[in-house]
Amino acid sequence: MTKFSFLGAIILSLGLILLTMPDLADARRMGGGGSFGSKPSYSKSYQKPAAPTSTPSQQAAPGAAPMGGRGMFGGMLGGMLMGGLLGSLFFGGAFSGIGFMDILLIGGGLFLLMRFLRSRQPAAQTAGGPSQTHDMNRGAWDNLRTAQNHTSTSTPEYPAGFDAREFLDGAKAAYTRLQAAWDARDLDDLRQFTSTEVFAEIQSQAEADPNPGKTEILFLEASLLEVKAVGNQTIATVLFDTMLREDSTSAPAEQVREAWHFSRYETGGAKHWVVEGIQQLEK
Repeated sequence: MTKFSFLGAIILSLGLILLTMPDLADARRMGGGGSFGSKPSYSKSYQKPAAPTSTPSQQAAPGAAPMGGRGMFGGMLGGMLMGGLLGSLFFGGAFSGIGFMDILLIGGGLFLLMRFLRSRQPAAQTAGGPSQTHDMNRGAWDNLRTAQNHTSTSTPEYPAGFDAREFLDGAKAAYTRLQAAWDARDLDDLRQFTSTEVFAEIQSQAEADPNPGKTEILFLEASLLEVKAVGNQTIATVLFDTMLREDSTSAPAEQVREAWHFSRYETGGAKHWVVEGIQQLEK
């Protein structure tokens, strides 16, 4: 192998190592994966609640296949190829007698294969995605103002007049809308539905990363963890169990579990719900 072929093979090897590494996307979802909010306790991870009774099929994590597909093929093929390249370069083994053109052909083939596998990952958002449901979400969340004299049909631990199903529908609508607003860096929209402290943190993150993003929500489930009255406020904590991509062009899907705290004033102050805290679920 000539000096230039050897140098070219090393450069190509380094390129393939970078290619098979997990993508380090700069784009992040709203909140950046941190814990913060209007109360000091929100700056810590949320203690994992007791696991609810459910069937094994309900506990299975949806979207597991898309998460593992790229890592399996990328890691396996990349490892095989890199093992052969390094063996040929330093020990004369694996792809014995391999030439520089062979390396280029193999590297190009792997690149095309990985591009093909990546392109087959589901790119379309679910029906509840931000771009298709913005108007619907606005109506659902704006209408989430259950009258206090409404006859309660919820479980006894909820305050009188609190409709849990209606609230969760509105909370899911708010989640998709706020993610879309964050992607667009629409601070005016974010300000409407966040407390002063939460908005200040989001605004700081937007200043640090002003470039629009693309959060792709593949699956979204919400469950109500707690509803309580604190003074003249009602605070509801929702666990969002989500499968999403924080950079839909390349990042693999990942499961995100966060506790969002919504609050509203029953007398005085804003009568609509706002996000007053976001906590990552304690692992």
